Amino acid sequence: MGCVCVFQPEARAMFTPGSIKKTIKKYRMLEPGDRVVVGVSGGPDSIMLCHVLHRLRGSYDLTLTVAHLNHGVRGSEAARDAEFVVRFARGLGLPCVVKHENVPAYCREHSRSLQEGAREVRYRFLQDVRLQCRAGKIALGHNADDQAETVMLWLLRGAGLKGLGGMPPVRDGIIIRPLIETTRQEIETYLREKDISFVTDSSNRKDDYVRNRLRHEIFPLLKKHYNPQLVKSLVNAASFIRMENEYLDTIAHKKLKVILVSKNETAAVIDCTRFAALPLILQLRCLRTVVEGFKGDLLRIGAAHLYDLTAIMTGSEPHKALALPGGIRAEKSYRFLTLTTRPAGIPPSFSYQFASLPERVVIPEIGKRITFTVIPGYRGGALDRKPSVACLDAERVLLPLTIRSVRPGDAMQPLGMEGEKKVQDLFTDAKVPREERKRIPLFLFRDIVAWVGGMRINHRLRVTGKTRRVLKIEME
Repeated sequence: MGCVCVFQPEARAMFTPGSIKKTIKKYRMLEPGDRVVVGVSGGPDSIMLCHVLHRLRGSYDLTLTVAHLNHGVRGSEAARDAEFVVRFARGLGLPCVVKHENVPAYCREHSRSLQEGAREVRYRFLQDVRLQCRAGKIALGHNADDQAETVMLWLLRGAGLKGLGGMPPVRDGIIIRPLIETTRQEIETYLREKDISFVTDSSNRKDDYVRNRLRHEIFPLLKKHYNPQLVKSLVNAASFIRMENEYLDTIAHKKLKVILVSKNETAAVIDCTRFAALPLILQLRCLRTVVEGFKGDLLRIGAAHLYDLTAIMTGSEPHKALALPGGIRAEKSYRFLTLTTRPAGIPPSFSYQFASLPERVVIPEIGKRITFTVIPGYRGGALDRKPSVACLDAERVLLPLTIRSVRPGDAMQPLGMEGEKKVQDLFTDAKVPREERKRIPLFLFRDIVAWVGGMRINHRLRVTGKTRRVLKIEME
């Protein structure tokens, strides 16, 4: 069972929160007049965090709100923690928001581990409180020991620079971690000197979790035999790695503008030729950024997946597909790779516009190469009638050219007909399967549908006896 701890004062050097204020200034965590939601579990870290921020309230003109989440995991112990936090907040004269969530049910519903699910629910709760209080910041109690453990865990998993950089002191300008450079021992000293009580979470003493085994077994061994200052050494290393990682991210984002052809909520298209010209470290970083951008996270996406994608993109095979965790599918077609969250076989919507007539176009979403040829001096005669070819009167087509997938309401005057007909009706008449309709490109000149690729051309743009120049469009 957990318990409420009250330190008895003893004669020893006083720990002051000056270093915490220094950390706040170093990372520009707070600005005068900030409204801050303080996540308080009742444990020593969050209790000290709240107490220190309360002391700094006058210096920064802060408005503080305490937020506590009962995860619905530890029964009466969790209820005791919530009551403790309410009393603590009341003692400081701070408002307190408490909520109960059924995290185990959430984990079952979303296929998450207990730790993953608890984190997601907790952050969602804190964001909700922040919006309700119109606060700009959320303060969390992660300390230097937590940071060192996080770095070591990522190292054991073979993480890259992002993982080895640990938890950022400030994330998205909202999440702040003022204790990130304060050790657990310094926190305990502060609470002891101030005679401040806190609660303990009984699950922290169990070695069921890797982090707890690291904390109780590995770190004491490393400190005793290799480096007594292990925690601060790892925190310093993480700080340097994080800076280098941020610099590489800056370069990668610039390169991303060069290799990214298009991107929307469900798909991203990358130019494989330009991608192959990048150093491997930037290739991996760009891929990770793209995947995270439309997936929302990198859960279950490991280095092996990124290397597999890199191999496909830089390989010689023109067509290749790969399924990734999280319902992501990668499809290479010639020089382009499409990452999509759509089911296999259903391409994402696409739209490409050209101010001048191109010679050749590749539509990676549907794996089509298209060539445009203007034939001057036409004097009549046979034209190419293959379904994959369209011959139009070049004098009648007006730029810009748009090549895109079908949209509701698209219509044209099919060759040989007097009135207009909806493109969807053309598909229905030709018995084109619904899943194939997205693969058929429409060619529009100044918003007029000139050709439904592989099917019908527009009667108004047909080649006639008066035509002198023919525009030949060919798909392969």
